[in-house]
Amino acid sequence: MTYLRIVTTLTLLGLAACSDPTPVVQDVVRPVKTVTVQPQANVTRLSQTGEIRPVEEISLGFRLAGRVLKRSVDVGAIIKAGDVIAVLDASDAEHQLKSAQAQLISAISAERVALANLKRLQQLLPGGAVSQAQVEQGQSSFDAAVSSRMSAEATVATAKDQLSFTRLTASQAGIVAAVTANQGEVVAAGQEIVRVAAANGKDAVFHVAESLLHHPAPNAVVDVHLLSNPAIKAQGTVRDISPVADPVTRTYRVRVSLQNPPVELGFGASVEGSIELPSSGDIRLPSHALTRIGDKPAVYVVQPNKTLARKEVVVAGYQAQDVLIKEGLQAGDVVVVAGVQKLRPGQTVSLLQE
Repeated sequence: MTYLRIVTTLTLLGLAACSDPTPVVQDVVRPVKTVTVQPQANVTRLSQTGEIRPVEEISLGFRLAGRVLKRSVDVGAIIKAGDVIAVLDASDAEHQLKSAQAQLISAISAERVALANLKRLQQLLPGGAVSQAQVEQGQSSFDAAVSSRMSAEATVATAKDQLSFTRLTASQAGIVAAVTANQGEVVAAGQEIVRVAAANGKDAVFHVAESLLHHPAPNAVVDVHLLSNPAIKAQGTVRDISPVADPVTRTYRVRVSLQNPPVELGFGASVEGSIELPSSGDIRLPSHALTRIGDKPAVYVVQPNKTLARKEVVVAGYQAQDVLIKEGLQAGDVVVVAGVQKLRPGQTVSLLQE
């Protein structure tokens, strides 16, 4: 038994001597994509595409209902103030005018008779042929005749206006942008017949994201150029900003009033507008460079010995694909901008090309 125990022990010692030692886990050097924080420029330039629109668009329609007898313009027509746009069938208006004129003639005749009767009564009163009551009655009849004549005159004036309303004229010069009624169509009072782009100025209209509205720039000059030909350009200033976002695109309409725009910047032309804004000094990084220290935002910074340090930062704002860092970084810091979820502080890394 002693001999067997000695042999077994030696066998186990031999097997232990032949086994491999426990492997040492080495830290894997991970390649990372980085950017080097650069000093910010003095100005930031923002660009946005838009289109040329008139300062005013006027919807023209008849003041009364009727059948369109004639339409004199079409889309793209250049019109002047007073030009006839369309004409309604004026038969009813002409009949009303004739009736009103006939009532006026009758009222004038009644007034003349009442006046002659009043004068006759006034002449007979001193001799006692008529009483004072008869004179007063004659005066009342004359006053009623005068009122009837004035009412008839007002009716004639109204009938003339109604007849003039059968002709739709341009209130100011412009270009016909849309036509919504044709010859022979029965239209209601106030219904749009044509829409006119007024020729009193041009605006460049842009639909911008909410983040771009956070850059105050009072009296800033906006450079606008034709998208198909950058040599055709003009300058303008922001005229108004819509207070409500578009319900579909969630963008805000910005109208830029152009100063002496060239003819080539016609209505509907596609343009690009750009504006220079003072730099806020914030550092711009891709949004996926952010990680966290507890509940605080942070980024990974590569140290000179190629190890990672996680630094807390203060975020100034977010944009579509970027984040603006207000505090926590300095010029020259090398920041990891991809795969930060798989990194840890102190890890050794190698730098990919920025």
